[in-house]
Amino acid sequence: MRVALFTESFDPVINGVSTSVKTLAAGLVRAGHDPVIIAPRYPDYEDVDSASDGIEVRRLPSWRTLLNPENPFAYPPTGLYTPRAYRDGGFAIVHTQQPFGMGLHGRVCARRSGAALVSTFHTLYQQYVHYAPFAPPQLVRAVVSRHLGRYYASCDAVVVPSRAAGRVLEGLGVPSGLLHVVPTGVPATPSVMPAAVEQMRKTFSLPPHAPVLLYVGRLAREKSMNLLIDAFARVSAAHPKDDPATHPILLIVGSGPDLGRCRDRVRRVGMEAYVRFAGFLKRSQLAPVYAAATLFTFPSATETQGVVLSEAQGHGLPCVVVDGGGSPEFVRAGVDALVVPPGDTEAFAAAVRRLLADHDLRRSFSAAALASPLRPTPEAMAAAMIEVYRSVLAERAAGASGRSAPAVPEREQTREW
Repeated sequence: MRVALFTESFDPVINGVSTSVKTLAAGLVRAGHDPVIIAPRYPDYEDVDSASDGIEVRRLPSWRTLLNPENPFAYPPTGLYTPRAYRDGGFAIVHTQQPFGMGLHGRVCARRSGAALVSTFHTLYQQYVHYAPFAPPQLVRAVVSRHLGRYYASCDAVVVPSRAAGRVLEGLGVPSGLLHVVPTGVPATPSVMPAAVEQMRKTFSLPPHAPVLLYVGRLAREKSMNLLIDAFARVSAAHPKDDPATHPILLIVGSGPDLGRCRDRVRRVGMEAYVRFAGFLKRSQLAPVYAAATLFTFPSATETQGVVLSEAQGHGLPCVVVDGGGSPEFVRAGVDALVVPPGDTEAFAAAVRRLLADHDLRRSFSAAALASPLRPTPEAMAAAMIEVYRSVLAERAAGASGRSAPAVPEREQTREW
């Protein structure tokens, strides 16, 4: 099966979407299929590694915006012109990863080639209206919501990483019968040598006996970093200052548009001595960071999945998670994580204090995290996605042959997807 994966996010930018696309593409290759990744062109970047992975990458001309200069956007499709990158591709499936930009290109490709159109809803876009500061937020939210509903309803199938993401689309009028839950797979946890952990602690000046609270992710307003920093300040206030060697450390891994504001917030609450900004790290560099941490702290309520949660649990980290978006679906409250209300700084701080103070609870959560049945695998992701593709193609074949689909009992029509 030849599959075109249209994505706005891809190398050299590394985020949840680009990681999901690469994980899926590699899984399709292992299963004997032929994926082609189609993404915007990034200046001064060449896809030198794609051939060795058995995955073809094609690029479309792109442009940069002042609001998001790190992520070029492909020029929108126009008229009857079909870009060379997906002309005569022989695709059975076009699988888009966004409903804008590359998503529109993917829809054009599917319609002109007769391929089935599948799309994954990775992002709660209504939570990102602050990236359009020159228009009223309510107007932007309404326009975005209308487009999301129309785009995803036009697809043959829609993949969501969590049930929470699916409920958002249902609220926008997307039929539940189109929705399929397929979380992004998380690779097996690599082993970490003690020397690598020790080196990591030295690199970021982590005292040998200090508990480490870890955050991994983008630094942006929608990630609720103020909640995490303020909660950490409350945790610090309850901790004796006479032994700095055992004082908790907050290690923040990632970069983004709010990096400067996060640093300012840390200074404002007087936590410079206890907060480390590691900057952006490649996923291959993260294993010793996870291995050195005591807890994983995740304040975002806008995730459709939160892959980093599963990565952290693969290293046996108890988690403190906000009850919002899809993240809570990948932990077990009271078993391997503490889940707190969104926006509640004191509840977040209290959960951290509880886990730091109770060694037995922390050890129990750690063992449960390692054994979690909720951690999705790349193999399961690829298999589920291939099944979605096959079901879509079968339905289209049945429709093209003039045969009506078998009657579906009412209880199955209203099934929980």
